Amino acid sequence: MVKENSKPNSNAVRLACLVAIGALLLLLTVKSGKSAGGGGNQQLRSAESSPSAALSPEHKLGRNDAGTIWIINQPKCGTGSLEWSVWDGLGCELSDGAAYEAKMPKLGHQTQTRYFDCPNDKKLFRSHSAGEANLVKGVVDEVMEGEGTKPDRCLVVTAVRDPRLSIPSRFFETKKKTYCHGKQSRDQVLGEYDRFLSTSNMPSKQAETTAHMLRLFGVTDIRAAMEQLTGRGYAFFDGPDPEGPWAGCELLFLQIDYEESNQNLDVGLDHGIEGVTMHQNTKREDQCPKAADNYHAMIEHGISQEHIDRYAETNPEIRDIIAYYKSQDAASAQ
Repeated sequence: MVKENSKPNSNAVRLACLVAIGALLLLLTVKSGKSAGGGGNQQLRSAESSPSAALSPEHKLGRNDAGTIWIINQPKCGTGSLEWSVWDGLGCELSDGAAYEAKMPKLGHQTQTRYFDCPNDKKLFRSHSAGEANLVKGVVDEVMEGEGTKPDRCLVVTAVRDPRLSIPSRFFETKKKTYCHGKQSRDQVLGEYDRFLSTSNMPSKQAETTAHMLRLFGVTDIRAAMEQLTGRGYAFFDGPDPEGPWAGCELLFLQIDYEESNQNLDVGLDHGIEGVTMHQNTKREDQCPKAADNYHAMIEHGISQEHIDRYAETNPEIRDIIAYYKSQDAASAQ
């Protein structure tokens, strides 16, 4: 029996203190932490509170299922990372796509689509252009039907990223060879970036491919589609035109910057394709550390409402998506 005046075990006391301190730090982090990524003030989601904290128990495309997978996405919105994640997760190999290219209508150039052969009769295709992907899909179906190899399952993957981040990233990519060494002044870089925002049509297209794919799956209200991402950072749509090229396919819509841990991407991808989780490419700041300050200055420079309204004249989805991200910023700031 322990006497009332006995001294407690010192190791137990130290352990209890450490646990209490750790719990306090975790609580403070969850309540006040912000994503370390540049741009929007998205609140950092904890592993426990995140709806994407565990991999999905079901898969649209199982490990042993035959099927076609299409990554169709605009640049600087995770396209390369998504491609890497799928081909690495499935063990795919790059193909020349000769059987498809030979049957392409004359485009004046070879398509920009990338082709991969994967185990268990899976095929992976990747494109930045929704229009070109529609064309390629028709040819792929024709070839596979002729060979008797067309699978029943088809999954299309597209993604969204805050245009306030993807637009400066796209601009920097066009100047990477010049800017990466960081010798330009902040004012010089911002002057060139502002001219880009004012004169280029490239910023208006930073959600164009995803908006096009959503429309092909029956989604015309882009803001409503964005709202479906609020709960878990990804959503599925299964309403393509039954007479169109994507009949029989499902669309996986991902939010690339939903949470810093990428758990939503891990869960969303695994829900779509068993065994596939998200790989993260090297951050811009790590690619060009000497230019990191100038890159951050472009993000902080922001995009004026005047510019956004101009972009929306041809691509209205850009205004809706930026408005969604601004609403998320306001919610997380409360």
